Amino acid sequence: MITLETVAGVEARIFTLQHRPPFMVASDLAEIYGTTPKALNQAVKRNPDRFPDDFMFSLTEGEIGVLRSQNVTANAISSKARYQPLVFTHAGAYGLSAVLKTPVAAQVSVIIHRAFAAMEARALQEAQMLLEKIGAEAISRKPSRYLAKAGSDQGYSFAQIKALGPDSLSAPKLARTLRELKMLGMIAHLPDGTPDEAQIQLFPDLHHG
Repeated sequence: MITLETVAGVEARIFTLQHRPPFMVASDLAEIYGTTPKALNQAVKRNPDRFPDDFMFSLTEGEIGVLRSQNVTANAISSKARYQPLVFTHAGAYGLSAVLKTPVAAQVSVIIHRAFAAMEARALQEAQMLLEKIGAEAISRKPSRYLAKAGSDQGYSFAQIKALGPDSLSAPKLARTLRELKMLGMIAHLPDGTPDEAQIQLFPDLHHG
């Protein structure tokens, strides 16, 4: 069963907004930690050094409107609230365990940490998959990139990759393609013998690739 006391339940209360790190709302955290929003806010006010701006911040009216439009804050943010609600990032939500002396604080902090970590891991995986997709599309549209990456992945030297390519693939073009792939993170290192920019200028076929 997914409840507010499970990793999945906590993760469902982690919200995201553009230009903001993932966060949880104070009222949700108070419920999870077994206290009241008022007691949570008082504990934070007594320990301001523990909650710098990258641990805790207030939502703007515009941000609250965006969240309400997504129907994700019906329970977390009341439309009748007098003040802009405090929200806590991964570090801030976890850090509440040090100032809230509730019986479940230590246990809950572990669940909160795992929920944020699961979301961050998934976001990283999705970003990596997107980069790989973009890289694959870029390579498929340019034969020289495909050859350069395939040869590099096989551990071939620069000369071996050059020999596998068509006559139209000049040494300068291959060298720059390899450097481009490395810059984009598509290959781990340049093949042995890849010329640097100074050496490229000496190639007679500089203007033919």
